[in-house]
Amino acid sequence: MLLDGQVAAVTGAGTGIGREISLRLAAEGADVVLTGRSTEAMEEVAGLVRAAGRRALPLAMDLRDPDSIAAAAKAAEAEFGRVDVLVNNSGVGGPSAPLVDMPLDEWEDTFRVNVTGTMLACKAFLPGMLARRSGSVVVIGSVTGKRPLVNRTPYAASKTALIGLVRTLAWEVGSSGVRVNLVSPGGVEGARIDWVLEQQAVSRGITVEQARAEFAGGAALQRLTSPQDVADAVAFLASPRAAAITGEDLNVSAGLVMY
Repeated sequence: MLLDGQVAAVTGAGTGIGREISLRLAAEGADVVLTGRSTEAMEEVAGLVRAAGRRALPLAMDLRDPDSIAAAAKAAEAEFGRVDVLVNNSGVGGPSAPLVDMPLDEWEDTFRVNVTGTMLACKAFLPGMLARRSGSVVVIGSVTGKRPLVNRTPYAASKTALIGLVRTLAWEVGSSGVRVNLVSPGGVEGARIDWVLEQQAVSRGITVEQARAEFAGGAALQRLTSPQDVADAVAFLASPRAAAITGEDLNVSAGLVMY
């Protein structure tokens, strides 16, 4: 197992990609700290983690609230003694509108969660890794940080910002043996991509089926990305098998983006 005996913390662990990442890390031998705004969805995931023979700790944590992030990091250390892996998965899709019609509060909230929330989680969980001189941080970005997505400027800009955050942070903590990497998924099957495709269909005057076919058709493998695809990449980057990999941006997009 790639992560035998390690402890991983996952933000947004109750649903979607976060759920699959949590289960995959547990399958690879990690105990898992499950964080999110509500513990209700995480209880089911916690049960599955425990059924796999690993320990689970669901914690309420709001990326808009620095105090709740600090409290979650403290609780994780108290329960497990350490956190070896931090997966910054949680994020919001932001509004769908032309930039000239963009409400300022919705723009700022997108950055508050996707960028500042990631920074705050790193700030809370990194000190223990630095003290132990080992650890891995994996941030979930998006190929939208590297290619246009009409009417989604806050989301695109926030995901581009994560590239700079990861590359710079990798330099800051590298001498302490801590690695920081980014995973950029393409369109991931699930409720969020369904919403995106619906918005794109409306803005372009086409059907949702046409929007989905065009999106998938732009990928070399002619398909969307599954949550399991993303979880596999995260497990690898978090593990000792990626010991010489840091500051990287790994596309998991079925070939939608290759840069």
